[in-house]
Amino acid sequence: MIAKVILPDFGGGASVWTICMLFFQALLLGGYLYAHGLIKWFKPRSQLIVHACLLLLAVTFTPIAVNTLSISSSPQMTILATLLISIGLPYFVLSSNAPLIQRWFAYDKPKTSPYKLYALSNIGSLIGLVAYPFIIEPFIVLQSQLLVWSVAYWCFVGCSLALIVMLAVKLREPSESSKDHQSTQYTVTIIPWIGLSALGVIALLAVTNSMTQNISAIPFLWLLPLSLYLISFIICFGRERFANRQVWLGVTALCLPIGILLFFFASMFSIVAQLFLYGFILLAVCMLCHGELVRMKPDSSRLTRYYLAMSVGGVIGGLFVNFIAPWLFDQFIEFPLVIWLTLTTLAVLTIVRGNKSHALTRFGLPIYLIAAAVGFVLFNNVFQQYDVVAERNFYGQLAVKDVTVNGFNERRLVDGTTSHGTQSLNPANRDEPLSYYRRGTGVEAALSTLQQQGPINAVIIGLGAGTLAAYGNKSDSFTFFELNPLVKDYANRYFTYLSSSKAEVKVNVGDGRQLLSRYGENDIDLLAVDAFSSDAIPVHLLTREAVALYANSINDHGIVALHISNSHLDLVPLVFGLAEEANLASAFAVTDATKSSDNTAQWVLLAKSGDVLQQPTIKKVTSPWPSSASQPVIWTDDYSNLLSVLK
Repeated sequence: MIAKVILPDFGGGASVWTICMLFFQALLLGGYLYAHGLIKWFKPRSQLIVHACLLLLAVTFTPIAVNTLSISSSPQMTILATLLISIGLPYFVLSSNAPLIQRWFAYDKPKTSPYKLYALSNIGSLIGLVAYPFIIEPFIVLQSQLLVWSVAYWCFVGCSLALIVMLAVKLREPSESSKDHQSTQYTVTIIPWIGLSALGVIALLAVTNSMTQNISAIPFLWLLPLSLYLISFIICFGRERFANRQVWLGVTALCLPIGILLFFFASMFSIVAQLFLYGFILLAVCMLCHGELVRMKPDSSRLTRYYLAMSVGGVIGGLFVNFIAPWLFDQFIEFPLVIWLTLTTLAVLTIVRGNKSHALTRFGLPIYLIAAAVGFVLFNNVFQQYDVVAERNFYGQLAVKDVTVNGFNERRLVDGTTSHGTQSLNPANRDEPLSYYRRGTGVEAALSTLQQQGPINAVIIGLGAGTLAAYGNKSDSFTFFELNPLVKDYANRYFTYLSSSKAEVKVNVGDGRQLLSRYGENDIDLLAVDAFSSDAIPVHLLTREAVALYANSINDHGIVALHISNSHLDLVPLVFGLAEEANLASAFAVTDATKSSDNTAQWVLLAKSGDVLQQPTIKKVTSPWPSSASQPVIWTDDYSNLLSVLK
């Protein structure tokens, strides 16, 4: 819920969720550290009093409203600071409650294992996750969700205080015999606790990153990986026999080549296939890691230390994906890497413990892992041989590649796995717009129609290689809004569309919708919306409120051009429904690929007046709406449903 509230302020980027996950993992660590210290340094009744006071204090900080802070250092720090102010203390208290109650349960019932409660708490988390997109999100607007959550939190505090009162009456002091003095053993064991937990979180975040980069950053695609992550905990802590080491070791070994295949060719698979394969890999890795964690769990006297070590691992995993991996790697290599590291960890643990295992595990697995690493490196070198430059940042993975297609040398800007602009390396054709923006496409027809009437003021959300600047004439004004500063840098350094344009060209860095809201009303002749991250769509640019802003920005003879080409999603019913809702005239323009180097380009043109779209240049490229437009879809800032636009 909180991630969705702040998502539009950061351009709908896929990394927003992983930063949010890091925050909640860090607060979870803080909560577990507090619980461990409380158990270690205070007597049981004193523990109850301290925690009751903290519960009452947290009630005054519930998130009735969330406002994004303005911090210039980085989007990561801005998100972390916003979350800390808006939800920090309530979540800190919430996270500490689980280990405390389990430890108090062990005081009250020393002969009963408290670890079943951990499985139950994860079942509660899973219910919350599933409820959000199917019960809460469709029926409660986002601002009301914050109020409902706050009221529910107050109820939680009331129940917790009632439990504390009950325990204060009946709680017995723990006997000395229940305490474990094998500190050396647990000091050694704590390292695998941390490592296995970190691997599970890295797998969770790496899979989520990979999925949302290629599809969309929406709650549904956040929910699926996190649900599988929680299910693995529920199974392992609730039914340990289902976490058989040899079974999941074999399954994870099978996942390694599948993961490598997805790393290079994910966009070639359908969304359903991607969801299944990514989910299967994540579940296998988590079952292997968490099954091993369960087999290493201590008795209840060391319970808080155990959970503390697991939360330290979670924070390490979050830091690795969000900060260390972008610094180390130009690609999202942590996805296949975590599968390899998990198998390597299990192989090392098997050897160190001297476990009696099959020779295939002891000797065959190391050979298999070495072969997989060598194969990946060799294949990746082939994949990167055309790179001029490659880099990744908060907004994604960007590369410039020089390729030869049908004997023609071209330079491409590739975001993730999708080309976001192409330019000929032949000096004679360098200024010719290519790819989705070539002549004969809907956006070119809109530009030509408007330019016939005189100089135009064009605003383009999404820069890419700056291809549309090639259409600029003298006295025209072309303003680009680009979220990712690295895209602006690459467009200026490695492509010449911007520098050679005849028009006055400006590039403003920031979220397109936010920048457009500060632009003059009825002042734009052409508004082109072409913002994608890899093949994913920023949902907040295709909602009822966004289209209303677009309509308010163009003049009476202006045109909105929406680029809707997509490998996995049919955006036709969505944009048709939004146009009807806004009472805008609309036209569908598809330009089929005539050669292998072309892309099929789909554009939708919107205007306040139907006469604008009846001009001969536009009529020449438009065609009847596809049949899917007969079932229009409406998205809003409070609700979007990816399933409604799947191809």
